[in-house]
Amino acid sequence: MPRIHGASRTGVAGGGIRLFAGLMVAPLIFIAGCSSGEEKPKPAGSAGGGTGGSTAGSTGGSGKKPAAAPAAIVITPADGTKSVETDGVLKVAATGGKLVSVAVTDGKGKTVSGVVSPDGSGWKPDAPLANGGAYTVAAKATNADGAEVGVQSRFNTKSADDTFKADFNVEPDDTWGVGAIISLKFNTPIKDKAAVERNLKVVAEPAVTGSWSWLKDLDGNDRVDYRPEKYWASGTKVNLKANLTGVRAAPGVYGDQTKDIKFTIGRSLVSTADLKTKHMSVKQDGAEIKNLPISAGGPNYPTWGGTMVVLDKEDGIRMNSETVGLGKAYDMENVRHAVHLTASGTYAHGAPWNDGKFGEVNDSHGCIGMGASNAKTFYDMVIKGDPVEIVNSTDKTVKPGNGLGGWTVEWATWLKGSALTADGAAPAATS
Repeated sequence: MPRIHGASRTGVAGGGIRLFAGLMVAPLIFIAGCSSGEEKPKPAGSAGGGTGGSTAGSTGGSGKKPAAAPAAIVITPADGTKSVETDGVLKVAATGGKLVSVAVTDGKGKTVSGVVSPDGSGWKPDAPLANGGAYTVAAKATNADGAEVGVQSRFNTKSADDTFKADFNVEPDDTWGVGAIISLKFNTPIKDKAAVERNLKVVAEPAVTGSWSWLKDLDGNDRVDYRPEKYWASGTKVNLKANLTGVRAAPGVYGDQTKDIKFTIGRSLVSTADLKTKHMSVKQDGAEIKNLPISAGGPNYPTWGGTMVVLDKEDGIRMNSETVGLGKAYDMENVRHAVHLTASGTYAHGAPWNDGKFGEVNDSHGCIGMGASNAKTFYDMVIKGDPVEIVNSTDKTVKPGNGLGGWTVEWATWLKGSALTADGAAPAATS
């Protein structure tokens, strides 16, 4: 499908699409004025119409083929319209011919990219427009004889009463493990989740089957996460495109962020902590490279089951039981080799005070403890995005909004969490 980006390209014989840069300052022929879509364009030569071109009719027996009716262009919104909605309003349509060029620019001269339909009958922008902006549209179309007409229009978009922002967990040039989940947490409730999701795109090489799913963060904020059906393949190149500028999340509330983030999936490192055997198997590219004795949560504080994902790591943190609702059970100033697994405070870390219990008895307050040497080994191996699968737990499963817990959700259920699925449209399942 052709896209209008403002770059010049020679037209294609037979009425193909022709792209151009900048604005049409002086359109050659004005066949129809700009319209909101409710007025029918007037053909050349009629009252209020432009000049040039001819109408179809008899040639007086000359034997020549009758001239084709002129093309007409309708731009929505109408010329001079104020306070236009940022998404879903701007359209350019051609009748009696095909669009050959559409250029839309903002008040600073920046080109708005868009898409022309395969038959050349319409154009629409790729993403919402910015709030409080002044825009100019210049379009050209040709009829069956190749006669060209042009129309120009100006309008202004509505201003935002308030804006929303998303906190992105991925950054450019990151390297993540195969359990990576892309997560956006919002600072305000999102009422129109479908509008937000439509403007989020993940492109992966090689392609994956994946989807966005809406959930609540541990702190109660709205959040949307993206994950593949299965773990990513090592070496996958991932590109997140978030065009949230101008997206209406709620009445009067619009986005003002546009991001293009590229990151990479590193080697495959998957760890499985078996709470029954009290050992953690670490596999790289499917082959076990370590089997570490552990001591997980005791009977009163069992470790949750399910798949957790490494969020970050720090060699030396303070662990205070009051911060996780356990009263004054412990307060340790410098816990070494701490690998962060959940937002609620689950870690895999060095626990030398439990020497003699590793591989023998579970006696922690919910974390996965290891001896000093093994904890360092594990710490040095893992990166963010590495999955840690907790099996044979006697407690509940970690929630999807607690850290990056989305792998605990069945794929069919995950798909139902897409706002686009809820709207009756298929989610962005392949990227």
